[in-house]
Amino acid sequence: MFSFEKPWWIPGAALLMLALTGAAQAGELKSLMKDMKTAMNGAMGSAGDAEFSSYLQRLRLDADRAAKLPYPDNQTDYREGMRALSADLDKAEQFAKAGDLAAAKRSLQAANQTKKRYHHLLN
Repeated sequence: MFSFEKPWWIPGAALLMLALTGAAQAGELKSLMKDMKTAMNGAMGSAGDAEFSSYLQRLRLDADRAAKLPYPDNQTDYREGMRALSADLDKAEQFAKAGDLAAAKRSLQAANQTKKRYHHLLN
């Protein structure tokens, strides 16, 4: 007969909670990356400053959220890649605020190259 005086089930429950938390964060990261791709494509296809800025803001929010999530395999390169992406987005934002849509889009192309470089490193 089981005795609940000694909580034999607690270590197993703790491991299960950790596994579920990790899976949820991985799912959130995947969802954010997918939305970042959509926002990037929207910004690159935008015809005006307001539309571009809206997509850029969405991209920035997703990138900021993704940067706070852990990356299981290579946290150092992941953080470095997210910082580089943020710097590219900063440049795009500066150009967008100055009304230079072409330069802002070039900065986003640089951000896309940053994304490709770090995806290659991490995979």
